[in-house]
Amino acid sequence: MLEHIPEPANSPSYAYWCERSTYASEDRDEPDCFARYSAATPELAIQRIRDEARALLAVLPEAERPMLGWAEGAGRVRALGALHQGRTCGFSLRHGDGWSEWVVRPVLTDSGDLAEATAASFAETVPCGVCALCTKGR
Repeated sequence: MLEHIPEPANSPSYAYWCERSTYASEDRDEPDCFARYSAATPELAIQRIRDEARALLAVLPEAERPMLGWAEGAGRVRALGALHQGRTCGFSLRHGDGWSEWVVRPVLTDSGDLAEATAASFAETVPCGVCALCTKGR
């Protein structure tokens, strides 16, 4: 009856490649800030996006903060479902004069070992020193 749903033992193993581009204004062609990282599970990838979105919005006056419905409700559930099925998902967010985009791509791993996928996770960031995510540690 549910032939389209793979058995857990036969499910492919994925790591999740994530990228964030942050632009200071709409008229920028190149991002001011770019980050790449991997996550071992879809839940970890989406949680990091939610954390980064909240940090970007925290510096805005409360009246200017958009709702994060996509990160909290049905959008989050749809994204998790897509990632578990091996499909790419993306989010965008306007914050003040700037905006950010996140893309999460499932990447097949050679091994089904979750510990190995976690150990292989990494982060690469080119801090701009301007956006809320880069200035947070100062």
